[in-house]
Amino acid sequence: MAKEKREMEITEGDPLIPIMNLVCMLIPLLLYGAVFVRFMTLDVNAPKIAQGQPQDKQDENKALNLTVMITDQGFHFKVNPIHRLPWMSQSTDSASAGPDIPKKDDDWDFEEFHRKLKEIKDLHRDEVNIILGAEDDIAYEVLVKAMDYSRGSSEEPLFPVVTLTRGVV
Repeated sequence: MAKEKREMEITEGDPLIPIMNLVCMLIPLLLYGAVFVRFMTLDVNAPKIAQGQPQDKQDENKALNLTVMITDQGFHFKVNPIHRLPWMSQSTDSASAGPDIPKKDDDWDFEEFHRKLKEIKDLHRDEVNIILGAEDDIAYEVLVKAMDYSRGSSEEPLFPVVTLTRGVV
């Protein structure tokens, strides 16, 4: 009872055909899946490092210099002292003063933030700049949401030129 050795059958044709078939099936699948991937960019001005020409003291004193700091307590507004509103903190040190808009139920009160920005915009129609800063432990989503609220909408723009700063100043 001798066992016969079986010879392997040799197929005629190119051995790359199965790989080519796989690639031909994957290309349309990848192209179809790419339609669902969307990218979004946020326009943000980075702080300038280079020093510019010194401005006149009169122009410097009239600027609004709206700065909003996001802390774990809420929103802190800083403006030029001549443009300070009654609801804004009188202290120059944001760490010692309480927030101008405290957190509501352990979450940031973006509706009140939007109302206060509209109030500032009504008084300073030509102002388009705002500086946003946040503490290191603030979530990125909170910062982006604050940027969206500060820009306003296309029908009612508030401060479309957003500059980010690091930390609380």
